[in-house]
Amino acid sequence: MGILEFIFKQILGQAYILLAIIVFIGYLALKEPLSKAVGGAIKTAVGVLVLGVGAGSLIRTFGGILTPISEKFGMTGVLLDTYSTMVATNEKLGEFATWTIYTMLFSFIFNIILVAFRKYTRIRSIFLTGNVMLVQTAIATYIVYRFLHTSMIPTVLIASAVMAVYWGVMSGVLIKPVKEITGGANFTIGHQQMLGSYVAYKIGHKLGKPEDDVERINFPSWLSIFQDNVVASSVILLIFVGIMMFALGKDIVQGMAGTTHWVIYIFRTGLTLAVSLYILLTGVRMMVGELMMSFQGISEKILPGAVVAVDCAAIFGFAPKAVLLGFIGGAVGMIVGVITLIAVRAPILIIPGFIPMFFDNATIGVFANKRGGWKAAAILTFCSGVIQVFGSGIAANAMGVNAWQGSFDWATIWLGIIAVFKFIGNIFGISPV
Repeated sequence: MGILEFIFKQILGQAYILLAIIVFIGYLALKEPLSKAVGGAIKTAVGVLVLGVGAGSLIRTFGGILTPISEKFGMTGVLLDTYSTMVATNEKLGEFATWTIYTMLFSFIFNIILVAFRKYTRIRSIFLTGNVMLVQTAIATYIVYRFLHTSMIPTVLIASAVMAVYWGVMSGVLIKPVKEITGGANFTIGHQQMLGSYVAYKIGHKLGKPEDDVERINFPSWLSIFQDNVVASSVILLIFVGIMMFALGKDIVQGMAGTTHWVIYIFRTGLTLAVSLYILLTGVRMMVGELMMSFQGISEKILPGAVVAVDCAAIFGFAPKAVLLGFIGGAVGMIVGVITLIAVRAPILIIPGFIPMFFDNATIGVFANKRGGWKAAAILTFCSGVIQVFGSGIAANAMGVNAWQGSFDWATIWLGIIAVFKFIGNIFGISPV
């Protein structure tokens, strides 16, 4: 029993070791050199630990802001950020946080099975956006555990099944639109706004004309700075940190700043958040790069001809101006949503993050622009921004967390999935964890 406990708790119970083992086995299965398998495993383990450093810094810095906000205004601060949500749900899972790694693995396996039986399932896309898979499976695991209180095996299997169906169906409906946007490329989008992208593609022509393509319009050159993630994240976080700090008042902020001048403190805090996010993303990229190479090779050997679902950024180069317009439209929509919540004295203060603000709305903007030009892109991304704020606020409240994805699908489809699991739990008299 001592040996088994050591294996399950000290090896399989440590995410950085477990993922390193999976990558090592994956490379060996692909008949890669031992040196590459060992190197991939080490990079994966380091990536997971780097991710933890960034996440810890993000939590500490934001916690220092959200606590006085809650005390002064009686509002619960909710950050719309992908990776902060993963951290928040893993914290809720506590000692069971490693279940999420098993959910990720089984979700991928179930996705492959659904594609293998595509004659019956009609699903033919393999979801391979690793950083998205990591985050989504963590949240899905907590959704099942929170409302059903199931043990590890049923929690992992239920969450994996739901996840695999979502990945397969929603990435599948974008195969044809992506082919049209890219001029015939044989891949699809596997991300967090697949429903929003599909809706934008289907109704874009009702709001505008494809001949009014935004790519034919000249934008001011200064907007190009927002194509740099570090710059864009820093600017957005500085703006929102500044707004929150000014709302607290100079005296409170100076008390938080200590001997540092309160204006410099605001500036440093905003940039510290950007640094934390950058560290976190660096860890994700290190880990996911190795993990997806081994996963993709295995899937290609098992299912030749399957369509690969990749990061939404893969289509950005086909419509760069639509990307910027989508970002602007979504940002305006989010800001309007936040102002509305404050005006009606809602108990939740939504803090928009760069990832859902940019990647979601940039992607939706590309699909909308293809069918309805700049008018459709502007209108639909604005609506997306508003939906992201209100839907995410409801979801975060239902899940009892201070961060939520903020992405379109997780403010719509997954809001419904949360409601279903909550309903099932209520039927059996189960109170949320």
